[in-house]
Amino acid sequence: MVFDPLFFRPYLRKLFIKLDLPIYGLLKLLRNSLRFDEKFWNQIEEHRPVLIALYHGELLPLTLYGAFRYKLATVVSKHEDGEIIARVLKKLGFYTVRGSTDYLKNRGGAKALKEILKLLRENYHIAVTVDGPKGPCCKVHEGILFASWYSKRPIYPVRVRVKGFELPTWDRFKIPLPFSEVQIKLGEPIKVEDKSKFTLYRELLEERLRNL
Repeated sequence: MVFDPLFFRPYLRKLFIKLDLPIYGLLKLLRNSLRFDEKFWNQIEEHRPVLIALYHGELLPLTLYGAFRYKLATVVSKHEDGEIIARVLKKLGFYTVRGSTDYLKNRGGAKALKEILKLLRENYHIAVTVDGPKGPCCKVHEGILFASWYSKRPIYPVRVRVKGFELPTWDRFKIPLPFSEVQIKLGEPIKVEDKSKFTLYRELLEERLRNL
């Protein structure tokens, strides 16, 4: 008999869902140990509401930075694994939109885009992992471009610098070390004004993220 780790995945998922409170507690302890610079938050607050473009691999340190902030929402995959993430994010004070960053191609995409536009009208910042939930790494999906085009709100490219380690995953997922300083790098905003030039806007966003 060949051992197949995927056989245990549904059981592990159920276990993690039941453990969402301990996971939340550990993340809160980690957050309390980290040092944050408020400059980034102050900058985007001047232009509220905005779309925040980040890489999936930098999701954890940026999530800890954004925890318990005023009117901050994020997009979480409708996949079963997303349920674990959504539960923890809600405890950390985020409003979660269940959907995809490829709004026109994936399950629940149109509904997610509609909810994002509603939240922007209600003055929420929206954080989007532009290469998630399955990659490829650092390749921007068009969902955030649709959100900017429909809402006329700017996209701010964001990167993070923090001491820690990377997991051997497709997104090189970063886990910050306790008591580290989290540095947030904010790029020049992009406002999508021409739907026919999505390819150019996507390339521009990828370039600005890469250069931060």
